[in-house]
Amino acid sequence: MRAKPVNILLVDDQPAKLLSYEVILSDLQENLITASSASEALAVLLKTDIAVVLVDVCMPDLDGFELVQMIREHPRFQDIAVIFISAVLLTDLDRIKGYEFGAVDYVPVPVVPQILRAKVKIFVELYRKARELESIAATLEQRVADRTAELEASTSRLRKSEEQLRQALSAAKMGTWRHDLTAQVSQRDENLNAILGLEPLESIGPTRAWLDRIHEDDLNLVTEAWQRAIGDRGAYEAEMRIHHNDGTVRWLREQGHYVPDPNGLPGSLTGLTVDITERKQAEEARSLLIEELNHRVKNMLATVQSIAHQSLSGAQSEQKQRFLSRIQALATGHNLLTQSRWKGARLNDILEALFAPYRAETDARLTLSGDDVVLSSRDAISVTLAIHELLTNAVKYGAYTVPSGKIDVAWTISKTPPSKRLQFKWDERGGPPAVEPETTGFGTRLLKSLAAQPSGEYACHYRESGVLCQFTLPIEGQT
Repeated sequence: MRAKPVNILLVDDQPAKLLSYEVILSDLQENLITASSASEALAVLLKTDIAVVLVDVCMPDLDGFELVQMIREHPRFQDIAVIFISAVLLTDLDRIKGYEFGAVDYVPVPVVPQILRAKVKIFVELYRKARELESIAATLEQRVADRTAELEASTSRLRKSEEQLRQALSAAKMGTWRHDLTAQVSQRDENLNAILGLEPLESIGPTRAWLDRIHEDDLNLVTEAWQRAIGDRGAYEAEMRIHHNDGTVRWLREQGHYVPDPNGLPGSLTGLTVDITERKQAEEARSLLIEELNHRVKNMLATVQSIAHQSLSGAQSEQKQRFLSRIQALATGHNLLTQSRWKGARLNDILEALFAPYRAETDARLTLSGDDVVLSSRDAISVTLAIHELLTNAVKYGAYTVPSGKIDVAWTISKTPPSKRLQFKWDERGGPPAVEPETTGFGTRLLKSLAAQPSGEYACHYRESGVLCQFTLPIEGQT
């Protein structure tokens, strides 16, 4: 972006010379102002900010030397760049006189256009730089003033914040501490002493006494966390059990950081402690409940499978096996989710579990390739059942009915908005020709229902070399 034009004042009593200066300097694209006398030039200077003045030495009312002297005597104009132009006074003494009167340069006539333009351009740029520096200086002064005001306000807020923090720590029963690694002395505030069952007073004691309170099974974990924080000169974090003064065991969570010593000594650790006993007890109770629910669901699936087995005793053998295998696939997905506490299941693990009964015979006939993706509990169950249906059909009618048959399973994760999607491809080759079924079975209905979701797709092709099924569905899993 081009800078805003600055004002250049041209002073000469001869209009022809003024016109020639304008022509020479027009390429600079600055604002050229003319004056035909010293008095007219002074009038322009009083009304306008001028960057450079070009002045003729010989003028009728006041000569150039007198004009420049008057300019320099005015406080506003002391820094204006003045260039003398003269065809009469060309001696070194004349040039020295010009510099003494405050000129920055002396150009003889005839004027060389390139030289005049170059000289004027230099002083124009110097003018711009000076204005920029003035602007920066003013901005800095204002920032200093603003920053001083901010610091004063911040100090006031800090005092209030410290008081609020003290009150909040007291209300939340949190405590602060500091371990001096040089003196091996620990300092605790009144809140931490209250958590430990001690008198609620700020105290100082040996660091060893604090370490002795930590449960023996957690002591190594805490000391290792200390050493990491010291070695990294960074954050410290640990959860531990401690021996309370009433003889019970409490859970604490500590967070802090390493503070180096300015004299090169070992420094200190300082931080905050909170009693998390109730949270740990709630987590343990929740974990036991989840394990109990998982156990009951597993037993229920086994019961459903047993009931189905008895109820379908008169049904055709293939229909019975189909139904029982679906129950088993559901149990497989449930087991994988149970192992992760229902946080999700890896697609690789699902495929390995479903193909496990056939791997001894078909290991060389199966190819699995794709991104490592963790499916949510919702997606894991749906995908498990869908793949189970494809595998069952391959075993009964497709690639796994002949020794030469192969299955290639490939998948990718698309993160294109609006949702993350699983793109899954099931490709059977080397088996009998695939024939499209006359009726829509459970597997097809399941795959179509999955693809019916927003951004979902499903396509199945029945080829001479075997079936090719592809489906895309939005997922909640993390890669």
